[in-house]
Amino acid sequence: MARVFLVNPPSPEPVRSPLLSFCHLAASLRAGGHEVAIHDASATHAPRDHAAIAARMAAFAPDLVGLHLKTLHVQPAYALAADLVDRFTLVAGGPHATIVPDEPLAHGFRWVIRGEGEEALVELADVIDGTRAAADVAGLSWIDRGLPRHNPTRPFLTELDRLPSPMSSLDLFDPTWYAAEAPELRLPPSGILSSRGCPAACTFCSNDVTGRRFRYRSAASVAAEVRHLREHHGVLGFSFFDDSFAVGRRRVRELCDAIVAINAPVWWTCTAHPAHLDRDVLADMKRAGCGGIDIGMESADPGMLLRIGKGVTVARVLDVLAWSRELGIHTVVNLMFGWPDETDAELDATIAFLERAAPLAGGFNARGVVVPYPGTPIYDQHHQRFGFTGWWIREAPLAYAPFPTSWDEAEIVRAYGDDPALDRNFFQHPPHRVARIREALVTKALVTMAITRRRAAESALGPQVSRAAVTVPAAGAR
Repeated sequence: MARVFLVNPPSPEPVRSPLLSFCHLAASLRAGGHEVAIHDASATHAPRDHAAIAARMAAFAPDLVGLHLKTLHVQPAYALAADLVDRFTLVAGGPHATIVPDEPLAHGFRWVIRGEGEEALVELADVIDGTRAAADVAGLSWIDRGLPRHNPTRPFLTELDRLPSPMSSLDLFDPTWYAAEAPELRLPPSGILSSRGCPAACTFCSNDVTGRRFRYRSAASVAAEVRHLREHHGVLGFSFFDDSFAVGRRRVRELCDAIVAINAPVWWTCTAHPAHLDRDVLADMKRAGCGGIDIGMESADPGMLLRIGKGVTVARVLDVLAWSRELGIHTVVNLMFGWPDETDAELDATIAFLERAAPLAGGFNARGVVVPYPGTPIYDQHHQRFGFTGWWIREAPLAYAPFPTSWDEAEIVRAYGDDPALDRNFFQHPPHRVARIREALVTKALVTMAITRRRAAESALGPQVSRAAVTVPAAGAR
């Protein structure tokens, strides 16, 4: 039996509920016979000081310490690792570690897990426990005789129902870190996964952790998790964190039927590709409690939609918005500005779409300036040309301000218009276009505010429904 301590490093963007990924990892480690402790240093009220984190580790006496690495926040993660490496054996996981495994190895990590981590982390714990050889762990990278060694890639999990329930590890999280005003709450995780993978091939997304192959849980297992959340945690509303929820018409219908069969109303949101949504699919989702959909569109210029591999048309998005409005489903449309080689005309087409979609949409995403993440075609094709190779480690972190906690116009305009990726100007847009993008971000905020006021006047639910428009990160963020 190995003792594993999982850490979500401090970041400037706080989380307000237990991380679903950590719930899955911890549940799998426990099912594999290992001991687990968790420190979510990104929780709103969690201890963030390195000494405090190290003290909790020392008290647990771990054989292995795992850090979750995200590109935007990798510098504070490496700073934490630097203070731990002489005392603990470190393993890195998550999207950033998957894409650039040599980098964490160069920052003192003994191991790196690439891809989905549930089975690989259990097997690494077996290695630490002396019951398995490191060479036999697919997806594992490590330093072997002074050189990086990368085992073959681990196949994606296909039988997701075999994973232990993430609910079984909720006792590892301190509820006071997320809701200091209500410590008696047994907080649920931040959402539910009904599937993994996204079959789309958008150029701004790498999706190396869960991949392009779409895999899904049985409708019965998802419905059982929904029932558990409702009966044991009083959760009536939640989000599906699927990469692309609406893939597969029959799957969606079966899942919606199973949720309806619980015979206890719930309210949920999801992210979906507009190409997978039609009126029948939306109607199924609505009757099962879908109240909001984050729709990835990114650009309203037909040529740009082709170049970024989006696989949808402007007309289709407008149809989806109209069907959703008719059915009473709140929609948040994700639009992005500042694509490489984006022309003034292409940018103006997306800006003009704001007013065109306003009568139908429930709002638009905050932020939205394109960021070239490692592992994406946009990064691979342009980093040398524009000189931003390794920007996440070579330059200061992108300082995104926290999302607003109140529906205040000044705060919303700030959250939408203050995008540090625009100041970074990765693709060297000329000054007039940068200024136009800045204006577009503010316009997006003002249009969303106008939509909110209109919807508040139309519905007894008021503006709280439209707050979803400011809680969704820019498409492709990780």
